[in-house]
Amino acid sequence: MVKKSSDPKILLDCDVIIHFIKAGKQLLLQKIFPDRFVILDKVKAELDKHKGSQTSITNFITWSKIPIVPMPRNLEIIKEYSFLKKTKGDGEAACMAVARHTKDYIASSNLRDIEDYCQLHGIVYLTTMDILLKAYSTGVMDEAECDDFIKEVKDKKSKLIYNINSITAYEKQNNNK
Repeated sequence: MVKKSSDPKILLDCDVIIHFIKAGKQLLLQKIFPDRFVILDKVKAELDKHKGSQTSITNFITWSKIPIVPMPRNLEIIKEYSFLKKTKGDGEAACMAVARHTKDYIASSNLRDIEDYCQLHGIVYLTTMDILLKAYSTGVMDEAECDDFIKEVKDKKSKLIYNINSITAYEKQNNNK
């Protein structure tokens, strides 16, 4: 019998997935947090609309083995999602509504949309840089791979952290918090 992890699931939002695809490291996600990531069907629908990287997204969904799960039918979650959808993106709204009522975590770098809400409701969130730092600290990726990831994503016009260009600089910044 295989023991299931009691660790909270991590609800992946589109931006984190797109960052990992842009860096060509999408298949490493499962190695960084084994069996913890899930993609809500609302996020998958948002990914399906993403222009420019449809083949990469399809391959990611096929090969990553990250489960796509339906939005829970819990009335509190549905109400929260409907409320959040008025001012937030579909994926962010879904992830926040679910995380608030399940104690799962969120993986999103869209801090403008999620940070205040998550802090208000005690929701743990991880940015792409936090996930990259975990990959570095656990040896899934080395320093050069992480720095290349950051450069690659920024070169492809995605936002990470503006003034951080290396994983060691991010690690140092995090240690000073």
